[in-house]
Amino acid sequence: MNRKYAIALGLLLLGTLCVAQDETNTGNEETETKGKPMKAAGLDMEVNKRLGSAMFTMFAGNNSEDSLSFGLAKILEVTADGTEITEDKHVCKFDKELKDNVEVICEDGDETKGQYAGLDENGNKTNIPYVMSVKTCPLSTCQDSAATIKIKSYIFTSGGFICQPDCEQGENKTMLQSPVFNGTAKWDVEIEGWKFCETCGDNNDVAAEKLKIFFAIAAKRKGKSAQARKNKGKQFDWKKCEIDAGISKKEDFEESVTKRQADDKRPDGNTDGGSKKPDGAGGNQFQDKGKGKDRKPSKMSGKCKPARGTSFEGKPEDQESFGFADSDGGNATMTFRMYPMAKIDGTEVIEADKGFEGPNVTEVQEAMTGSGETQPRKYVVITVKKFSTKLVYDPTGDMSESGGTTTPVPSSSPALGISFYIVSMFVLIINML
Repeated sequence: MNRKYAIALGLLLLGTLCVAQDETNTGNEETETKGKPMKAAGLDMEVNKRLGSAMFTMFAGNNSEDSLSFGLAKILEVTADGTEITEDKHVCKFDKELKDNVEVICEDGDETKGQYAGLDENGNKTNIPYVMSVKTCPLSTCQDSAATIKIKSYIFTSGGFICQPDCEQGENKTMLQSPVFNGTAKWDVEIEGWKFCETCGDNNDVAAEKLKIFFAIAAKRKGKSAQARKNKGKQFDWKKCEIDAGISKKEDFEESVTKRQADDKRPDGNTDGGSKKPDGAGGNQFQDKGKGKDRKPSKMSGKCKPARGTSFEGKPEDQESFGFADSDGGNATMTFRMYPMAKIDGTEVIEADKGFEGPNVTEVQEAMTGSGETQPRKYVVITVKKFSTKLVYDPTGDMSESGGTTTPVPSSSPALGISFYIVSMFVLIINML
């Protein structure tokens, strides 16, 4: 083959590929809004740069028919009795389909790897490896110029138990736990610098006392949309648990719970007969049967920690769990989980009936962009009491009903395929010279 024709063919090939690549990355509105994707432990997480309802969309490996999405639809302030405050700069609507929505573009941070402080199945401290990235989203378009939302996205690459507010046990301290697996996703949602309205209403006579956050979660099962529903907690399976807290059987434990309720000395304030968190803080004292004295604080942690409900093959679970059902009545395998607890102002822990409400599935009639007509939207909603500096809340998502994802990572990617094609063609051309 003539050398000049071979060189011309090579340049033509390279130019064609460059143009195709340029057309892929520019001129496409959807591509321009994409943030940095995350891939780890068989989980593919697509990320949107715009804060909104589908900010994160997850797929298990190369299965594109099943997905789980998570995002923030809107945030608004409410009065002490729950009345919503609709004044400007005190409502942020991020879903672009909602009327009066605002555009919030987030800045992507670098992806890092690290170790998350947690517990193993026996309640011993351990470090759980993860991949993590950070997004910072300024709220000047709908709130104070200093207000931001920062979202830390984690993908765990091994199993264990994470805790809220932390994994340190102590008397009269609440410590909630939740299992994570290879491929479990977790987000730390931090709202900082939010300024609450102090003189609102027509007569400037009402004040904001709470912040109401509408999380959008959705799933697809075999390509069909699936709606969120709250799962019912299952009772803890004592047969699968090695009782290492000095209580040899279920009856002894239930008796200790009954006695504490009767004496009204339960530090967690729970009076539901033990269906929720029977061990309270995980380190409470139990009355020793027949001896009239207290045992030492028990080590009720990890797989042997009784919880309000269980999931994932009998592992203790302190998060509220949400599943998904499609229009045909089929259940999707994805699971979304949220703690009934949050942290504010660095150290203060707020729980149910103590400054925290939810999480609950709520349907809202929303005015939509353009027509202004209302349509029903389902959200998972939490409400937190007024805070001074920062709110931190951390939901969790799994692509498999048994936790994490077991789908293998695809062995190749389009980028690798293009690279191989380019190299092969140039080798061929050189051999033809």
